[in-house]
Amino acid sequence: MADGKPSRTTSWFPLYAEKTREVKKALDNITLSPFNEEQYHRFFRGYVQDPMMSSQPFRYNREQIDNSYRYNYGGYQKGYAHYGIFLNNEPVGSFQLKRIDPEKQTCEFGIILQCDRYKNRGIGTEAVRIGMEIARTDFCVKTIYGDTMGRNIRMKRVFEKLGFELTETVHNAYQLPEGGYEDRLIWKKQLEENC
Repeated sequence: MADGKPSRTTSWFPLYAEKTREVKKALDNITLSPFNEEQYHRFFRGYVQDPMMSSQPFRYNREQIDNSYRYNYGGYQKGYAHYGIFLNNEPVGSFQLKRIDPEKQTCEFGIILQCDRYKNRGIGTEAVRIGMEIARTDFCVKTIYGDTMGRNIRMKRVFEKLGFELTETVHNAYQLPEGGYEDRLIWKKQLEENC
C-alpha cells in the first residue's frame, strides 16, 4: 500500500472499518456513511417491504436486526462495504458495494429505500452516484455492475440517468410473489480511473 491506497496487484481488501470514512459526500442533503447501531435499527423500524419484491410484509425484529448489524459491520462480509443513505441526517436507505474484486477492479451494488415516501425524489439516483464515487476512489473500481427486475421501472431509470449500459437479460430469473417469473436485467458502467 502506497500513500494509503491499495495496490492493484496484491490482495488488499482490509477490514471493513479501515476502509470506511465517517461521511462520504454530501449533495443536496444526501449523504452515505456507515450506520451506527441506533441508526440501523431506526432505518429498519420504518422499513416497508416493496410489494414488487415480496408479498410478505416486513416485520421488525430487534434480535434479527442486531444480528444483521453485526454481520454487516463486524467484518464478516469480506468484499462488501455497507452504508446508510441519509437525508438531512435521517436514515432513509441502505447502499452496499458487493463482491468488490481488487484484482479485476470490479464490484456490484445494491440499494434499498426505506419506504415509498423516499422514492421518485432523486434520492436513490444521488445515492448511487455517490456510491459509484466511493467505489472509484476508495476501492479503485473501474467497472460497476447492478441488476434489477425487468418490471422495476424506477431502477431502470436510475441506471439510464447515470449512464449504465444494459449488458444482459436473464429471462425468468426471479420468481414473483404473486406467481410467475420476471427477467433479471444486468447493467454495467465504466468508471474513470482513479488509482
